[in-house]
Amino acid sequence: MKIILLGAGKLGKQLYAAFVNHPKINLIQWYQRGTLTERSSDGIPITSSLSKIYQADIYLLAISDDSVAEVAQKLPSTALVVHTAGSVQMNVIPQKRKGVFYPLQSFSNNQLVDFSTIPIGIEATEEKDVTLLMELAQTIGSKPKILSSEQREIVHLAAVLVNNFTNHLLTQAAKLCEAHNLPFELLRPLLIETVRKTEQSTPHESQTGPALRNDQKTLSRHLKLIENPELKKIYITLTSAIQNHYENEKL
Repeated sequence: MKIILLGAGKLGKQLYAAFVNHPKINLIQWYQRGTLTERSSDGIPITSSLSKIYQADIYLLAISDDSVAEVAQKLPSTALVVHTAGSVQMNVIPQKRKGVFYPLQSFSNNQLVDFSTIPIGIEATEEKDVTLLMELAQTIGSKPKILSSEQREIVHLAAVLVNNFTNHLLTQAAKLCEAHNLPFELLRPLLIETVRKTEQSTPHESQTGPALRNDQKTLSRHLKLIENPELKKIYITLTSAIQNHYENEKL
């Protein structure tokens, strides 16, 4: 299948690496906004002009959420145009043939991912395109799953809780350790075990800690130790949420 990849951010680079040397994928062009480079190191033609885009089977948009509708409007009207965003409705794409190819993972610039470990949410307006996108995901080793726009939006919200919010808590924990000359590495085994437990039981079943035990002495002591007012609010909010959750379970 002939594919044109649009976008050279974190996800765009990961998809490029997965596509470029695959024998079943014909990556014929890579769109990069503002670049002066004419070819990649692998010999793939690069353009920064949407007016110079080739004809392809799939136009895959790994670009910012706010740019999807604008860029899609400038692509061939009969094309299959697919975005990769978690929270963007498929219908912002004006083409009749449209779809979503949503890798459920957080990406970075300095480490290539193994797509065999990443689920990819698939959606398309036409059944033949659902099949095509499923095949593309399977070709790079992923286990695709058909998700409606509504389901994908919920998964994206859940992903924010799991990844972005958790990472913020880790950032606060690291700052707390640093302020008291403690290495963050002390917490790594606990962090790994916390994630590992989700493979054997539900997060609900794995909950521990002073909030669950209603250990008022420890809770009060922690609040006295927290100097950052924002972190204090987070601690109070999450403590209350944990207690309310398990209290409601008893009702």
